[in-house]
Amino acid sequence: MSTTDQEIGDAVAARPRPLPRGARFAAAARRLLLATLAGLVLAGIVHIVTILLIPVLSGSDAAHAYRALGTGGRAELIASVERNLPLPREADAATVTAVCSYDLASGPMRVVARAGTLPLGLTLHRRGGGVIYAITDRAAIRGVVEFVVMTEEQRDERIARDEEGEAARELRVVSDTDQGLIVARVLVRQPSDRADAEALASSVACGMAD
Repeated sequence: MSTTDQEIGDAVAARPRPLPRGARFAAAARRLLLATLAGLVLAGIVHIVTILLIPVLSGSDAAHAYRALGTGGRAELIASVERNLPLPREADAATVTAVCSYDLASGPMRVVARAGTLPLGLTLHRRGGGVIYAITDRAAIRGVVEFVVMTEEQRDERIARDEEGEAARELRVVSDTDQGLIVARVLVRQPSDRADAEALASSVACGMAD
């Protein structure tokens, strides 16, 4: 055999032989398993990071940012509070806004607002976003807008205490979250109305129901 033939033979012998079909299948299965494990590890890391970020993310929620407002039994003006609070998304320069936060864990909350010479609106916001209920001073009875915020369970308890055959005398609004906000907005028609609008918005009472 010539030197050239010997070199060709050695090159052919050194060439990797194709794996048997079973071996190829096992190798593919190992690669798939490794990719799956890598995906699971990545998903676990993302899940852990998300859990750690929950306090930060919840801090951007309006109900969290305003949770200390109105705890004294009266709505507090957002603009007059000396804290670094974000303005509501729907903030309007022609509107005065006051807020009462609520936590129904201690019981229902009664909201009382008196109608004035300026348009007044009240909205109930659940924690996490979304309006549960809205009412304006056009629904006032004898100049007063009044309703009680409660959970569904608290509503059922109050219904059970109602005298049979007697309709409830209070307007009951069910909140699907224990915590949320009652937002009072008063329209400022003219710049000279701002003081009256602030007084009207901050006069909204929000305290424990009887």
